[in-house]
Formats: sequence, C-alpha cells, structure tokens
Amino acid sequence: MTTKRQAPIKSKTFDVVISGAGVPGLALAALLGRAGLTVAVIDPAPIPAPDDVTDNARTAALMHASVNVLRATGAWDEVARYGAALETLRIVEDSTGKKDRAVTVDFHASDIDLPWFGINMPNDRLRAALGVACHAVPNITFFIPARVADYGADDTGVSIALDDKTQLRARLLIGADGRNSNIRTIAGIECDEFDPGQSAITCLVQHTRPHGHVSTEHHRPGGPFTTVPLPGAHHSSIVWVEYANDADAFMRMRKNEFQQALQDRAGSALGTVTLDSDPTCWPLKIMRAQKLTAPRMALMAEAAHVLHPMGAQGLNLSLRDCAVLAEVIVDAARVGVDIGSRSVLDTYESRRRPDIMTRVAATTGLNKMVSNDFSILRYLRRAGLKTVDSITPLKKFAMNEGVMPGYDDSRLARGENL
Repeated sequence: MTTKRQAPIKSKTFDVVISGAGVPGLALAALLGRAGLTVAVIDPAPIPAPDDVTDNARTAALMHASVNVLRATGAWDEVARYGAALETLRIVEDSTGKKDRAVTVDFHASDIDLPWFGINMPNDRLRAALGVACHAVPNITFFIPARVADYGADDTGVSIALDDKTQLRARLLIGADGRNSNIRTIAGIECDEFDPGQSAITCLVQHTRPHGHVSTEHHRPGGPFTTVPLPGAHHSSIVWVEYANDADAFMRMRKNEFQQALQDRAGSALGTVTLDSDPTCWPLKIMRAQKLTAPRMALMAEAAHVLHPMGAQGLNLSLRDCAVLAEVIVDAARVGVDIGSRSVLDTYESRRRPDIMTRVAATTGLNKMVSNDFSILRYLRRAGLKTVDSITPLKKFAMNEGVMPGYDDSRLARGENL
C-alpha cells in the first residue's frame, strides 16, 4: 500500500494533481485515472492496507447516489461486505424527555421502491479499498508522505512545490485536503464559519435486541442522538451531539456512567446497550468556502464545506462534488478543451454551489430548530413531523430528496457511466 512514496517516479507532469487522499480525493483519483487521465495524489498520511484496518467509531451513511459513485471507482465490491443496509430511517421527537409523549415517524425505503436508503460504512475500510482501487490504475502516482508547500498558476498549467522540494506540473490542481485546507489558504479563499457550540461523540455499541436495519435519530435539546446499524444484527454506531460543555462532562464519566447515559438516550428499542469501543469527541464547526475555484484550482469536499452531522449529509455532499468534478474534467478532456480553463472551472462551480449552499443552510437551520427547547419550536417540530407522516406525497418527496437530491445531476450519481 501507500505507506511510502512510489519509486521510481517516471514523470512529474500530470493532467491533475490532487492534494488529499481521504475518501473524496481517492475517489476522484480513481475516476479520473480509470478515464485515462494521469493523476498525482499527495497526502501526509499513509493509506492503510485493508488487512491493517481496525474498525473505529467513524462511519458514514452512504446514500444511493454515493454508492453509485463508489461503484464507478472500482472499490465498492471490495468493501461492500463491511457495510450495513439502512432500510428504515426513524425520527423520534422526544425533547420533552417523556417517552410516552414522543412523536415517531418511520420512513421506509420500500415505500419508494428501493431496497434501502443507504449503506453505513466504516470510513477507514472505505479509504483502504479506494487505495487498492487506485493502485490498480497505472496512471495514478502517489506522493506520500508529502504536503503542498506552494503552488502557482499560469496560462498553460499549475506548478506545485512539495515540502520535500519535489516540483510537479499539471493542468489542474484539486484541493481535497480537508477542513483546514492548505490549498484553500494558499489560494486566498475566505470562508464563512459558524460555531454551533456543540460537540459530537461517536462510539460503537453492542445491543441485545436486533437493529432490524433501522437507523434512529432522536431529536433532543442538546442535539440529535443517532443510532446507525452495522453488520451483524446486534452492532451499531452512535453519533451523539451535545452542547460542548455537556459533551465534555460525558467524556469525563466512568465507563458505567457513560453507558447509562447512552442507555437513557437510546431507550429500549435496542435492548441493553454496551460500549464496543472507546468514545471519541470533537467540536463541531460549520464552514463554507466563499469560492470553489481559483485559477487552475478547484476545491472539493471538506476543503469547500463542513456540515453539521445531522442527517448524515457530509460525505454524501463530498461525493457529489467528486462526481460532478470528474464529469466536467473528463467531458472537457474528451473534446480537447483545457481541463484547467476558466470555463471548465466555472461549470463545476455553477453546478455545485446551489447544492452546497442549500445543504449547509438546511443542516445548520435544522440543528438550531431541533436543539432549541423553546416550547413554540417544540410544538412546530412535533406538528411538522405529524404533517409529513400524514401526507403520503410529501413524505415520498422527502425520501426521494434524501436519496437523490434534486441538485444532483451527475451521470455517476444516477448510476450511468462517466
């Protein structure tokens, strides 16, 4: 695997250089490489071999469109067995703390003629499988470990300097290097940021009752508490959002106290819940880059946007970036258009900005509404859920929008060839 730089490097000139070997960056590399472009991937962290991966609490619920994109990378068959299908999405409005007064709405994939809404997948398993898929493509080259120290664009391409003095040349640079993107900083692109004052706790659990492929999102005053199925009927992952001070207090608890707090929030649906991993916690920040492009450079994934975890939209939004970016690059290359030209970059930005702006606003606004315990908002939440549940066309629209958003117009997301 890519625990060290490939050698020898025959060429240091590429069609596309991607800074960032997370899931979105590797997915883009695989798509472009399989389409015949020469690609370089840069990252300071090694990509684990599949046999070296140990499951942790970071998982992602991948919706249908995302699974379609990952199938096109050649990685999905390798990793599919590690995922669990999400056949029912359950929302429980229990902000009153009284279980007998909770409002529960179930969304069944079968109601819109699908076997499942999505697949819950361990992030590290997916990254390892994408690493294998990229290594199977001879025109993808890795520079790992390495970082981009600087870059500069001109009329014919972009020159990239790595921190070990290696010089690369490409027609297009992609910033897929995460929320603290170095590429974004070098480009001078500003961000709109928001601090919700919350932290997310994640962990793996075992439970005595089977999950039945039901993912449940409890709406509570501190934020959503979500259980997401894993392979095996009695294993799930937890994403638990709380006000930052409360989250810190939970993380300081003894194991038996923490498990009781988990049990109180999960209720009885999963039976007795016990920890299957150490919990991890990180502060939540919402971010949106003010621009997605600069001369011969495009931002994608968390270099361009960071969402609240509510609704599991983050990686799905990133893979929609990946699908559209791959499509506009490959389409341009096939007709002899410069893939780093302003027209290609403008096409990418115009196709992705509405989706990004809508998702950032929607998840941020919904979190504010859910985590606010004002009585009028609690009433509106409960009334809104009851209304959606009672109007079948509205309920089906909500489900279809979650599976295949209206802004998602890429061929890959629809399951078509690039």
